[in-house]
Amino acid sequence: MIIGLQISALIFSFVMIYFAVIHYKKGTLNGSEIFFWIVIWSFAIFAVVFTDLLRIFAATFYFTRLFDMMVFGGFFLVIILAARSYVVTKKLEKKLEDLVRKEAIRKLKIKN
Repeated sequence: MIIGLQISALIFSFVMIYFAVIHYKKGTLNGSEIFFWIVIWSFAIFAVVFTDLLRIFAATFYFTRLFDMMVFGGFFLVIILAARSYVVTKKLEKKLEDLVRKEAIRKLKIKN
């Protein structure tokens, strides 16, 4: 059962790296973003292959189980990604608001 889950996780991680590379080639992701995603998925591959080494690491930080450490790391990553997404969305909203305001002023000047 565990081997099946490990193989599934490996296949999933490699597919996600493949998708990241495809999006990089299309121009959707820039250099730092592709690096970030490849590091994340490479760590997932490392975690699946070297679980015993991660157990030692988890014990160092007083996690009772490896799963607990992985869940904590996942929450940590999701919080970071959500915060970054919020900041990027706010920047985009500000740019859109400025663009709409400039366009409205331009149209008002044309009418007058």
